[in-house]
Amino acid sequence: MSQISRDEVAHLARLARLALTDNELDSFAGQLDAILGHVGQIQSVDVTGVEPTDNPLKDVNVSRPDIVAPCLSQEEALAAAPNSVDGRFAVPRILGEAE
Repeated sequence: MSQISRDEVAHLARLARLALTDNELDSFAGQLDAILGHVGQIQSVDVTGVEPTDNPLKDVNVSRPDIVAPCLSQEEALAAAPNSVDGRFAVPRILGEAE
């Protein structure tokens, strides 16, 4: 027996503001029914005595601390640039016309 009807899929599509064809409604109804069937199988598994797991990885916040370090000055950075204008890197325009 189908767990989701074509009309329910059409209703969900309207709520999501999706324009679906009749063929798409039929296709999605079958796909969603298969998904709901698999979810039902998973829900029927006996998990008595199984400890819930939210995250099997115990590492927390493994990023490095911020450390102030010497870096290039603006002049040093621009010295290696092929072209610079007004203290900034100059690159060719790739979108639209010059403004």
